[in-house]
Amino acid sequence: MPGLYAGHYIFSIKCINLPVFKSKTMKLPEREYLIISANSTAYCLLSYLIIFLIFQVVTAVTSGLFNIPVTLYYNHVGFNCKSDIWTTDSVKVVFGSGNAILIILAITFLVIYIKAIEFNGLLRMFFLWGFIHATSMVIGSAVVGAFIFEGFGFVLTYLYISETIKMVILFIGIFIMLIIGLAMLKPFLFSSNIYYNYLSPEMRPIFRFHQFVVPYIVSTLIIIVFKFPLSLYEMLLLLLPVFMLIPLFLSINRFPKFYFEKTRKTFYYDKRLIYITIVVFVIYRVVLGIGIDF
Repeated sequence: MPGLYAGHYIFSIKCINLPVFKSKTMKLPEREYLIISANSTAYCLLSYLIIFLIFQVVTAVTSGLFNIPVTLYYNHVGFNCKSDIWTTDSVKVVFGSGNAILIILAITFLVIYIKAIEFNGLLRMFFLWGFIHATSMVIGSAVVGAFIFEGFGFVLTYLYISETIKMVILFIGIFIMLIIGLAMLKPFLFSSNIYYNYLSPEMRPIFRFHQFVVPYIVSTLIIIVFKFPLSLYEMLLLLLPVFMLIPLFLSINRFPKFYFEKTRKTFYYDKRLIYITIVVFVIYRVVLGIGIDF
């Protein structure tokens, strides 16, 4: 069978000879669908928490450069100073440094995921969800912050951006997220080689639901409860990944059938991953519930 190339991406998946199945779709037991959702949800939660923590620490460290004391809490960074201590430079650096790190993380996670896309390991989902979270955070901080005056919105305020420009930023930000989601369709779908030897157009809706839709909804609800009370700014940031996932509902069936390696696939709960995620969340919530001063 000739090789099947993955569009214009830098990676390729080799075709293999597989037996012909009579049914057009692969019927899996409900337990196996739950395994896909559970593993993906755990990685979605863990990647979000690590990225959010890195963002907090970077913000705290850069605040120290301007002698601005801060306290890290589980749901926000508390600035322990009067408003008159802020300068134009300190606002730009403190509220812009976190976004710079998010951009670096998003690019790094994407490269790692693309490089590892032909392998079976579940760990790839950590980098895929990390890319989604980091990208939505950095774009969302500008899109949401422009109107709510939080996060990167403070930088835009100090730059005296007009309301018209803010609307342009809003539409451009959402458009960019949709374009990224569209460009990531094949990488999203190729995460199915963790569980399948092939992925037909008929199998994609159920895979999409359990690999992306359920984990995003469940993890978002858990994060909202975990970080309660949340500001409107943080709440909207959690909703923005929707725009990167929307393309999964538009054109996933236009691709041909994907064939992956012939290695036998197994469905299993990554119990160690689930336990680590629970422990990390509990420690983070308890320690930062008290607060860490910088």
